[in-house]
Amino acid sequence: MSNLKVAVGSLLVLTAAVAQATDSGTSPVFEQECTCVVAEDEAFRTFPVVIRDFRSSHPDFENPIMGEDHNIVATDIGPDRRPVYAPGEEGTTLTTNGKEYFDQWYRNVEGVNIAINKSLTMVNEGSGAGYTRWKYTNNSFFPIDGEGFGNEHNYHNYHFTLETHLRFFYAPGDTFTFRGDDDLYLFINGKLAMEVGGIHSVIEKTLDLDSVAEELGIEPYHSYDFDLFFAERHTVQSNFQFETTMELECL
Repeated sequence: MSNLKVAVGSLLVLTAAVAQATDSGTSPVFEQECTCVVAEDEAFRTFPVVIRDFRSSHPDFENPIMGEDHNIVATDIGPDRRPVYAPGEEGTTLTTNGKEYFDQWYRNVEGVNIAINKSLTMVNEGSGAGYTRWKYTNNSFFPIDGEGFGNEHNYHNYHFTLETHLRFFYAPGDTFTFRGDDDLYLFINGKLAMEVGGIHSVIEKTLDLDSVAEELGIEPYHSYDFDLFFAERHTVQSNFQFETTMELECL
């Protein structure tokens, strides 16, 4: 896949660590060293992600009940920098089946998921033109075909989650647009800034940081956490696209 690659050439390499949380519920343990790679001409930037593969038999994947589901995660990120299941210990939602199963989405659980380290490469559409607009586009987003538990007799490996933990410097006018399916949860400064929950076809949303700055507790010309979580939970499509003016960097 053209957008999943190892960057080469004249580069600035920034070492970072991807948090590998377990099912213990403790604070994240930074076990896996990864790198952000930045081209000297700012034409592209590669950042680390963790993808967890699941079997289609997991209760929250390949669910026959489909639709937008806006009540899955709480407003505040958890102490381990993972989403908190909003319905609590006893609740469920339209497309999820309880806290026990949701808590497995972004934590390593032996026998339930397999964590695979990958990277994504953003292209700066404004490179050489005096402005910054980072973009990643993939309307056939199957980054772990043949890996983890395998494709399970499908054309692609359709059942996985993705997470990344970055930082950005907030400049007035910054925006972030996501277009894809299925779930997308973006936390900025520990607050839920964008939510595209459920099992559904492609949805596009745009976040204008200036309009929600007070709600997120952010001010221009300061740096903040950017924690992004994605889930692909159903055959047969997988779209993952974003565009942003934010200067995303490794922790």
